[in-house]
Amino acid sequence: MRLTPKQVQCLKGAVARHFGQSAQIWVFGSRIDDQRRGGDYDFYIETSINDPDEIVADKLNVLADLHATPEFEGEKIDIVIRSAVPGPELPIYKVARETGVHL
Repeated sequence: MRLTPKQVQCLKGAVARHFGQSAQIWVFGSRIDDQRRGGDYDFYIETSINDPDEIVADKLNVLADLHATPEFEGEKIDIVIRSAVPGPELPIYKVARETGVHL
């Protein structure tokens, strides 16, 4: 996986601050392949939050926190959220869980 320990620490801290300690995080996409170079950061987060407005605010706050660190400054970051809001199980959720690295 192509994340430094400092990046993992920053990510876990930001997610815990905004989505709570029980939120689960996976890294998926090109960053899990040690043989590749470059690419954006793809994170999948599962949360028990069920308020859509809160989820959007938390996602934006996580992105702001990450971009404010030297570890992620200027980087392209995609975050996929699976929340407790009722809805369909999107295929990207399964891909992220099955192919990603759980942190």
